Amino acid sequence: MKTAVLVDGTRTPLLKAGTVPGLTAVELGSAVVRGLQKRPAMFGFPVQDLIEEVVGANIGNQVLAPDGSNVTRLIMLNAGFPLGITARTININCASGLHAALDAAKDIELGLVKGALVVGVEVMSDYIAVYRREQREAFAALAMASRSKDPAIKKMANQLKLLAKVKTMPHDPIWMVSAGLTDPSCDMRMDKISDHIAKVWGISRQEQDLFAMESQRRATRAQASGRLAKEITPFSRDARFGVFAKDNGIRPDTTLEKLSRLKPIYPYGTVTPGNASQITDGAVALLLMEEEYAKSLGLKARAVISSRNSGAYGCEPTMMGLGPVGAVKQVLDRTGLTLKDFSVIEAHEAFATVVLAQSRAFASKEYCAKLGLGEPMGDLAFEVTNVNGGAVALGHPLAASGARLLLTCVHELEERNEENGLVALCAAGGLGEALAIQRRKQ
Repeated sequence: MKTAVLVDGTRTPLLKAGTVPGLTAVELGSAVVRGLQKRPAMFGFPVQDLIEEVVGANIGNQVLAPDGSNVTRLIMLNAGFPLGITARTININCASGLHAALDAAKDIELGLVKGALVVGVEVMSDYIAVYRREQREAFAALAMASRSKDPAIKKMANQLKLLAKVKTMPHDPIWMVSAGLTDPSCDMRMDKISDHIAKVWGISRQEQDLFAMESQRRATRAQASGRLAKEITPFSRDARFGVFAKDNGIRPDTTLEKLSRLKPIYPYGTVTPGNASQITDGAVALLLMEEEYAKSLGLKARAVISSRNSGAYGCEPTMMGLGPVGAVKQVLDRTGLTLKDFSVIEAHEAFATVVLAQSRAFASKEYCAKLGLGEPMGDLAFEVTNVNGGAVALGHPLAASGARLLLTCVHELEERNEENGLVALCAAGGLGEALAIQRRKQ
């Protein structure tokens, strides 16, 4: 088996939805690919000369133009890559970005390709709205009637009848932002699931708000120190909007008092906009290569991305946030490591609740036994977990988040001169994915 390594990566600033009106996934994805090309680590090599495939991740921009049904292929073509390079788009909900990287790593490990570009992108601002099935049927019938060869009076009568039927139906469309954040298997939105998890695990509103405040504090500190800038490629569309060089969802003035004043999303719940991740636009590009091939070109391997050190697990969809528990257990079993062996942990903050629940589940003898996971894994060390803040502060561009966590983890391992890192994400449908990253010390 070959060894897949991360050579380099970058991301756009994470922008609150609506920051750049009219922004598309192809536009933002192409921008981050161009940003990767300009990185010093590339030594002047064009990205397209180093890869044979592009594996992308996207969830909600794959329906209509300008992003189409395979947004990764459009990004690749827009970036001017040779036509012979293949492209595919992964959709496993919030785990898509990490899974895209693992998918590329598998191809490298099997010797199918020597280099692969991974692009995770989500422009939640551009999610479409759709009509319900009954409305679509009425519109289709109206269109057929308008093409009828019947006499004009009968044709008009049919049209008016159908039009009246359409007008008497509710016209509120289904907004895909809301639909995409709803699990159809249990008909629950992610925020409602998070409330359910909080109730089951006894996680209070104050615990969630304290977690959220700390995420904001850490992100504010990382941004002020320049730490986050090391992984960001500034994004500029045109002079009207200027240059975006920083994540703009971070709230430095967050206090526990301000968080406590926010109303819960549901009257009975404890989840609020303050302790949940933000709706965000963002893109990440990662260059993965076979290690010996990279060395032959003088390119440095920053970290090993091994599919054999990954885990994927499914749980009850109504407990979506607990998926990473089983996935992390698989990682520990496959690597022989323990939670204490990781110097950096990046845990996806879909909500403050899910990370808090995971931390309890890792240490719960009853829960681990219930899932057949064996002995509990121990405590989650918050002093090394999301040290630069998480999605609660930075934002959560769905399909880009997994790749962003991977990139952030590698950067932080380098900052600390440490070797072992862990990335873990929950995803709708009761899914969890995790990966142990081994930094290559130069």
